[in-house]
Amino acid sequence: MSKIFDFLANKKNTVFLSTCLYVHVTAFMYYLYYGATYLAIVNVLSSALYIILLIIAKSGNERNIMIAFLEIMIYSVICELLTVGSCGFIYYPLGMVAVIFHLVSTTRAKKTLLQVMSIIGTFIIYLIDITNYVPIKNIAIDLGYHKPFIVFANLLVTVITMVYVSYLYITEQEQNRAILEYNINHDQLTGLYNRRYFYSAIETIKRSTKEFSLAMVDLDNFKKINDTYGHEVGDAVLKDLSEILMNSMGENDIAVRWGGEEFILFMPGTDMNSAEKMLEKMLESIREHQVNFAGKSINFTATIGLASGNDLHKYEQVINTADQMLYYGKNNGKNRIIKEIP
Repeated sequence: MSKIFDFLANKKNTVFLSTCLYVHVTAFMYYLYYGATYLAIVNVLSSALYIILLIIAKSGNERNIMIAFLEIMIYSVICELLTVGSCGFIYYPLGMVAVIFHLVSTTRAKKTLLQVMSIIGTFIIYLIDITNYVPIKNIAIDLGYHKPFIVFANLLVTVITMVYVSYLYITEQEQNRAILEYNINHDQLTGLYNRRYFYSAIETIKRSTKEFSLAMVDLDNFKKINDTYGHEVGDAVLKDLSEILMNSMGENDIAVRWGGEEFILFMPGTDMNSAEKMLEKMLESIREHQVNFAGKSINFTATIGLASGNDLHKYEQVINTADQMLYYGKNNGKNRIIKEIP
């Protein structure tokens, strides 16, 4: 079911054009069976237009939606004239107000103009209805007892279209909120959490966790990597290192890009010894990993400062301790874990 919803959202222009084609083909068959020749001809011409639009359609091509908009406006007026009014074709231009709002990404002024055109088309059809205006009497079609059915069908098509457009709007709003939330809480290069998320997570975890371990991870000789291979390789190294960090940590642990080539690994409910064992395996994975670029294999290492605490209200002190351990490790050989001595 979710795949169907995804298709309806991702292929909205194609779905809309296909729906219009289906409506016209169905209407053609109905009017042809009833003997309403002129209405059948109008629907044949409209069907041919939508077949062409679907053949030449490109992903995100909204020109076809604009053409469909004009077709619907003209079709509605012509059909209302041919049927001596009051057959529900007034619903189509009214429904296009919502369609233009969502399916056409253009300037606000152009959207407003199109919506005004829809409203004008609605009033034109309304005037046809109340005056029973028919320009050529001998082509007018009296649908008789079929009229209520046609009114209902036109109303149903319009309602389904507006429900679909509303669904698209709600879905895209939810997607935009999810993207915004992700961008607020994540580092754009590595995909790891950022400082903002870390601070908010700490406030939440304070209520349920006391013991925790925290590691400061720093990529060794990162400036040299950038200077030797370029920043593109440097970014690739940061991404690969981040992936190793995420794959090495527990389900409740949090990996944060703290800044530049420096990272924080926050491990709630984990004591020093357990954290050290996990970090040793992670450091071994880092040593064995290679970044392949332009036919070259590039190795890198990292230095880790590890500290622990049992009061999350004092987490900043633990960060400072881990940072001191990291500083010591960077100045005494690198590529190792330095842990706080209890």
